[in-house]
Amino acid sequence: MKKILSAGLTLYALGLSPAVCATPDPSAMTTGQVTFVMKEIGVGAGYTWGTGQLVYGGRSYDFTMSGGGLGSVGYSHIAGHGTVHNLARLQDFDGTYWAVQAEATMGRGVGSKLLENNHRVDINLTAATASGARLSAEAMRITFHLRPSH
Repeated sequence: MKKILSAGLTLYALGLSPAVCATPDPSAMTTGQVTFVMKEIGVGAGYTWGTGQLVYGGRSYDFTMSGGGLGSVGYSHIAGHGTVHNLARLQDFDGTYWAVQAEATMGRGVGSKLLENNHRVDINLTAATASGARLSAEAMRITFHLRPSH
């Protein structure tokens, strides 16, 4: 991952080492926006799944996402938004993204993910609302698939 890494959230209660949060590249051009709804569940290993919408080039495209990682405990339901950087071709959006995540949800919570795929497309997701009971500091892989247009 080409991101500059810095120390993040420390989860002493779980005995985890400090999480690492990626810092966005300031020269990356914003090329799209996303909104999403996802669910995450974990007991050590975690699983994430959800749906969303990409706005790119003046058009909207639906997508699905799924994946997993290590370093989470609990369940959360998250709705949010994000920015897409360096997306030169729509087909470069599809694929597997590596993510670094920190989340703390107890009833309501906050969280963010910074993802990057092998086409150097970056997605910075921010939770607008999160509910459940979940604590995580994890590195994960999430696969995004554009749904066919009707």
